[in-house]
Amino acid sequence: MAKIMLAVPNRMEAKTEMPRLLREGPADLYVFPEGFLRSGEEEAMALALSEKQEGTILTGYRDGDTEKVLVLESGRVVDAYTKCILHRSEKKRGKRPGSKIGCVNTRLGKIAVPICYEIHFPEVCRIMALENPVLMVNPIGTGMYHRQQYEQWRAIARTRAIENELPVAGCCHFCGEIPLAFAFNSAGEELLAVCGGHGGFVADMDLTEGLKRPLGYFDDRVPRLFKTLST
Repeated sequence: MAKIMLAVPNRMEAKTEMPRLLREGPADLYVFPEGFLRSGEEEAMALALSEKQEGTILTGYRDGDTEKVLVLESGRVVDAYTKCILHRSEKKRGKRPGSKIGCVNTRLGKIAVPICYEIHFPEVCRIMALENPVLMVNPIGTGMYHRQQYEQWRAIARTRAIENELPVAGCCHFCGEIPLAFAFNSAGEELLAVCGGHGGFVADMDLTEGLKRPLGYFDDRVPRLFKTLST
């Protein structure tokens, strides 16, 4: 079992929230929301903190006009992913998408990292899942704007777990809307459900589940029939 700490921090307060939440460990993986780090100074702080952590830090980073996930281990950025699917509101604000959908590498194994809105696209998650990750993590920017969205988002995350036979976890900021953190195992069973909480929430997750895939959905795929998905 791996201990996954899902952070629901105050937004725009990375300098105080990251050190505080890391102290709530120990954990094998610390997950911070989309856009949690917002400057080179905050990134440098996070790298310094990661030198003292045995666990991996996976954090959102707003890098100019792109949204990224950084993997921090032993004081280094060991991998990164740039958000590829943007909401229309992000496009209007001048955000730029990444050019390739894929997993990030960590000492725990590959991790699928659909950023915020991307989890709504089964194609994004399936492309990542085809790399045989041990876990899917969904870093979210804001909280949910109403209860229906909260329930829908969790339902989508649970569906991604079931259809990819992969554990799925996610978290957002504590910033006025409904804050959430969630975790599901590869069968879609709920391991953690947070609605309105602030802090670090730990889920014990079996990272070997996603490598077993007993239902065999991937083996039964027929890619030659799926060409219309790319049009």
